[in-house]
Amino acid sequence: MDRKIALGLAALILGAVASGVLLYRVGAKQVPSAEAPRLGIGYYANDATLTGTDDDGHILYRISAATVQQMPADGSVSLQSVLVNYDPSQEVPWSLRSDTGRIPPGGKIIELSGNVVAATRAADSPAATIRTDLLEFDASTYVAATDRKVVIDYAGSTVHATGLRAMLRQDRLELLSNVTGQYVR
Repeated sequence: MDRKIALGLAALILGAVASGVLLYRVGAKQVPSAEAPRLGIGYYANDATLTGTDDDGHILYRISAATVQQMPADGSVSLQSVLVNYDPSQEVPWSLRSDTGRIPPGGKIIELSGNVVAATRAADSPAATIRTDLLEFDASTYVAATDRKVVIDYAGSTVHATGLRAMLRQDRLELLSNVTGQYVR
């Protein structure tokens, strides 16, 4: 009987060593993954309003959109059916509309695209309306710009140009090139 126990114990030890060696060799051949995929934290909202403020907490602009979605991969924000109301204190207010929009990571730029219309809302002067297919609004400098074709309507006159810089705070427009227009007095 002692011989049977000794042989059984030897077989058990040999099996344990063999499985340990096998596990070690299989584990060594597997390439460790860099990082397990993880779900990012983002948000999605319908009929949402985002508010931008200055350093003192005063409201500068409000972005209303039919849908707002933050992209977890890079932190950018995607917007659909966009309205931006720019309301600096004691300055000329502007409204900017577009089919879509995007706020890149950092939140200083609002990129508007698709049927973009920017218009002044001042009650004491004629409204200016800008139409283009792409417009970038820099919330830190209060400048809206594009290098695309623009059409500007102001007090019965129409101007066409390529490229525009609109200094919203100063209510001033700079047309960059190919400026043509019809001025009515």
